[in-house]
Amino acid sequence: MSVVLIVDDSTVVRAAVADYLAYKFPDWKILQAEDGVEGITLTQLEKPNLILMDADMPYMNGYEAAQKLRQSPDTKQIPIIAISGGSSNVASDLYVLSDAALPKPFSADELSETIEYVLQRYNPVA
Repeated sequence: MSVVLIVDDSTVVRAAVADYLAYKFPDWKILQAEDGVEGITLTQLEKPNLILMDADMPYMNGYEAAQKLRQSPDTKQIPIIAISGGSSNVASDLYVLSDAALPKPFSADELSETIEYVLQRYNPVA
């Protein structure tokens, strides 16, 4: 079973993405975190196959969270898709650490195609 973690401070975005993923990939376990701190904690506990990470979040932004995940031997191999609607330095920095980027707003097809591409390329057992 694949496990995907959605890290975004927007409840609406998390719910929409989680609902779509549950429909498109019914066998997946879908986890949600509302900031980078919670995202790191869930990643360490659950070891997801994929992380969808927003850039601009409270407490710890997406770049800082991705940086910490990339520095840990236990989590550095987990693919990260940056999902961000901004053009801030934080978003740009997150894109550099990510395996793919999906600018908001994105369509369900774009989400699905990006996830499938990343999983095939970086996590072929999923």
